Amino acid sequence: MADTVSSAESTGSITYVGNTTRSKTTNLTADTSTFLKLLVAQLQYQDPLEPQTDTAFVTQLAQMTSVEQMQQMNKALSSSQAYSMIGKYAYAEVLNEKTGVTECYCGRVDSVVIKDSAVYVVVGENAIPISDVLQVYDESVISD
Repeated sequence: MADTVSSAESTGSITYVGNTTRSKTTNLTADTSTFLKLLVAQLQYQDPLEPQTDTAFVTQLAQMTSVEQMQQMNKALSSSQAYSMIGKYAYAEVLNEKTGVTECYCGRVDSVVIKDSAVYVVVGENAIPISDVLQVYDESVISD
């Protein structure tokens, strides 16, 4: 069963909505592996009469490390953002890929679930990808 909006995967009493087959985070291992392959190829095919300096390689390694750290920080910030929504009301629009219809979800965020590196906010019995949340508001907005 594909994890899409219309097939809504249910775990216990929570139904995961949204397209969970799309990549939510970048695979750091693949990025590092690709970088190292490129680095080896660069060394293999460089001009022996004009070799690249050690400084250039160190710079490339530092840039790769920097990218990895930014990706990890982005993941942590996404989780933090979701946790700050608990107890507030959220509005989300999720595209149902089978029907092509956008489904709307609105309600109080009860909890946060992290599944397969994707962050979801739980509204009622639905786990909604945080990337599909369009509005977050306090209860006082509703009661006015």
